[in-house]
Amino acid sequence: MKTALIIGNGQEVHENIINTIKYDYVICADGGLEKVKKYGIIPDILIGDLDSLAPDLLKEYEQNIPVERFPSEKDLTDMELAVEFALSKGYLSIILAGATGTRLDHTLGNIMLMEKYYKDGVNISIVDNNNEMKIISDNTELFIDYKQGYYISIIPLTENIQGLYLEGFKYPLNNVNVQRGSTLCISNQIKGNKGKIKLRQGRAIVFISKD
Repeated sequence: MKTALIIGNGQEVHENIINTIKYDYVICADGGLEKVKKYGIIPDILIGDLDSLAPDLLKEYEQNIPVERFPSEKDLTDMELAVEFALSKGYLSIILAGATGTRLDHTLGNIMLMEKYYKDGVNISIVDNNNEMKIISDNTELFIDYKQGYYISIIPLTENIQGLYLEGFKYPLNNVNVQRGSTLCISNQIKGNKGKIKLRQGRAIVFISKD
């Protein structure tokens, strides 16, 4: 499945992390253009109200790539506009970088985009310097490779998740139901080379995180 990478104006993701991502199309959401320039990546399009861009940087790029400019007073954030554009191009696998940061409202809004579009069959994940986030749902089996210093957390999105199994973890689970709001599945660790998460029913966010 082809993947679109969307780079936003949040916390800058280290270039070495960006270089590990496999993508087919790059969308800059407003101030994400400054980060793309540092990465040496030529984006396929720039989208947003462009209120976070220096005029000289915008001028440098707008002659070479398509630009979709929106009014500053709009119903969607620049990140969601970029997601909608990716969908219009047929991308159902989307990675968000520069989607987290000190503005917790934007961070939470971007995390909730994962859930919103997942219901429509779109797989959105978020990466930053300390975290990778992805959604799992009914009859999911997810294998995660061991990384030293990383923790695995599972946050239910539905009222409960049912039939959760954790194999190869420091704290294993066997066919457990977890209520939304529970902290049972926070800060687990993988033992050995690989951990396995199996979920029979429900929807949850998996965090792969380091301090």
